Amino acid sequence: MANKMILAYGLEQKDLEVFKMSNIEYKVITTKIFHDKIEDIIERSAKEEGDKSLPKEKVILFNGFSDDELDKIIKLVRATIGRSPILAVVTDTSKKWTFGYLVEHLIEEREWYKKMQEEKGSN
Repeated sequence: MANKMILAYGLEQKDLEVFKMSNIEYKVITTKIFHDKIEDIIERSAKEEGDKSLPKEKVILFNGFSDDELDKIIKLVRATIGRSPILAVVTDTSKKWTFGYLVEHLIEEREWYKKMQEEKGSN
């Protein structure tokens, strides 16, 4: 998995500045490419321009970074953007999915985790 980059969805321009200032390559996922496969989005050389939407979720996907690089970038994201974005690493399996499908999957996973935490707390 070469192509080190971040796929960002639902972030504001000020959030994207963090990546720009840190010289981290990123692509903004728009409604135009939301249903494209992740591997296709990664492989495109030009940044896609399209509809700017105001999604309800913020999602940041990491592709091709080492564990050390991920650790540093995640700390940077948490310190500057906060805890609201869903963070995930692109895997061999997920890169075959559309971005939209992956986002749905990540939201379901987060909701399941929250439910488990609540149930744990009430026992």
